[in-house]
Amino acid sequence: MSTYKLYYFNVRAAAEPIRIIFAQAGVKYEDIRIPMDEEIWGKQYKPNTPFGRVPVLEVDGVKLAGMVNILRYLGAKFGMAGKDDLANAVLGGASDYLSDIAAILSKMFFCTDADEKAKMIAEFQEKTAPQRLGVLQKHVKDGHFNGSQELSWADIHGYGVLDNLTRHFGIKLADYPELQKLYDGVAAQPNIKKWLETRPQTEH
Repeated sequence: MSTYKLYYFNVRAAAEPIRIIFAQAGVKYEDIRIPMDEEIWGKQYKPNTPFGRVPVLEVDGVKLAGMVNILRYLGAKFGMAGKDDLANAVLGGASDYLSDIAAILSKMFFCTDADEKAKMIAEFQEKTAPQRLGVLQKHVKDGHFNGSQELSWADIHGYGVLDNLTRHFGIKLADYPELQKLYDGVAAQPNIKKWLETRPQTEH
């Protein structure tokens, strides 16, 4: 049986979909939460990551980098991938688009100029989100991204991005019924529901 160690900070962000897929699979792993301290991160952890970034998943001593890469790997490992390589590539397309949205969110989140941040969020709410989410939901059917008719790693990635949108940027999923169905469907999975109810409470 493989051993897993997940390295990330004590926030949800990019690591949460990975934590969720472990919860759904019922597989144990070590959830290593790095203190939000530049010295500790810079000296103890960063030099030991493949590319100087987290999340990193260590599997039997081998370190995997990149949230989407890790999700795709675990999806295949835990039976939450497309039925074949082609179907999984379709899921990968949705995941790449989700990553594009997440990059926009990250830029807004880390903006330190209050006025500029307010402008960015307003533009996102009025223009970017309707366009991006409108496109995204065209790739969802019956609560799942195209490529799988069952819960997939891409669905879990989608849940993470949509959760961020609703919690931090005022987006209402009721305006996007297919995305709402996907979001609710992931959250309703018994193992995931338990994780969401009992996970460590963090600000982000």
